[in-house]
Amino acid sequence: MLRPFLFSFLLVCSLAHGAPPAEAPVEVVAAEFGIFEEKKGDLVFTPTDVVPHVLGQRYGWVIEVKTSKRTLKVSEEYVQPRPNKGTAEEKEVARNLGLSNDKRTQVSERLLAPMDGHIYAEWSVGPNEPAGHRRLQVLVEGQVAARFEFDVK
Repeated sequence: MLRPFLFSFLLVCSLAHGAPPAEAPVEVVAAEFGIFEEKKGDLVFTPTDVVPHVLGQRYGWVIEVKTSKRTLKVSEEYVQPRPNKGTAEEKEVARNLGLSNDKRTQVSERLLAPMDGHIYAEWSVGPNEPAGHRRLQVLVEGQVAARFEFDVK
């Protein structure tokens, strides 16, 4: 008999207090793309839209945010310069899963904790990474925070 009473009590309390509090807002103040280099023991970010096609070259973005949230959900959609060739079976599996047949688009999702009002993402040029033009879209908490176009050459 206690359970129905408890449920009714909780329902009345939740209705009395109205809707749940709104999510903490996230304001994107600035966003830059560039390269990361180690200089005198410090990691230095230099804004640029050209990444040297050098094995191990570090590159990425820095986004300044204003929020009281401890972590932010970040999604990145990365378009590679040319499609990877795939077998007929791989293309059929991709089509059935709703994936891009050209295998050019990669999506990553992660939680990032702002540090001093900034969030960061970084990659490095890999051994078989082709040179070329790239596009990157970054979403923070489901909203487009930045769109970058850059060249690896």
